[in-house]
Amino acid sequence: APKSFERVIRAWDKAGTQDGGNWSAGVKMAIDKQGFFWVLDVARGQWNATNRERVIKQMAELDGGGVEIEIEIEGGSGGIESGENTIRNLAGYRINSHHPTGDKPSRAYAFSSQVGAGNVRVLKRPWTKDFIDEYRFFPRGRYDDQVDAGSDAFNRLAKKKKRIGSW
Repeated sequence: APKSFERVIRAWDKAGTQDGGNWSAGVKMAIDKQGFFWVLDVARGQWNATNRERVIKQMAELDGGGVEIEIEIEGGSGGIESGENTIRNLAGYRINSHHPTGDKPSRAYAFSSQVGAGNVRVLKRPWTKDFIDEYRFFPRGRYDDQVDAGSDAFNRLAKKKKRIGSW
């Protein structure tokens, strides 16, 4: 992997069941100067809401202030409240939130296109096989949490930053 990147984001797909059900996943992704996308890290676990928020904060501390954080705020009062709690928990960090639109395969399509074109690099780590397998079997696989988080990270990275002012 390069020593520096243009932008780095960790996106979270949150779940709230301890030791069962869906997984919470935080995918850390970057774009380099040549326009290649890099999957740098995946944090994944089946945590209750309290432990999940603790892990998200710990990962933000480990990643450092230069890493943007992206969270999905799902509809309904529970999703909105969960999103607000995460934002409050991450005071002092660069955090973005969004409300998902469209179905999951549609949201994953842009990232899938870049994978197919050879523009995505994935570091070889203990989490790599599970990450790739989840994408390989999506949307028919058992889980889609890493896909959601990875797609959110990619979609945020792929958006051009808008310059404000004339400097």
